[in-house]
Amino acid sequence: MSVEGHACWAAGVASVSASMTGLTLDTAGALAACREMGTTGWAAAELLLALRIGMAEGANTHREGETS
Repeated sequence: MSVEGHACWAAGVASVSASMTGLTLDTAGALAACREMGTTGWAAAELLLALRIGMAEGANTHREGETS
């Protein structure tokens, strides 16, 4: 992963917060942080989407574990 990719991933992880319903990703805040670090365009959007998908899959796995 490039330096820009790492910066974007770090911005995304820093924009995740815990709530009563699970984890929430402040996408707008993460994209703004990516832009400030020099990462823009589709690369930033795709990395944040991957982070969001990973969060959803983790939550789904956690929920499945509670029901079994």
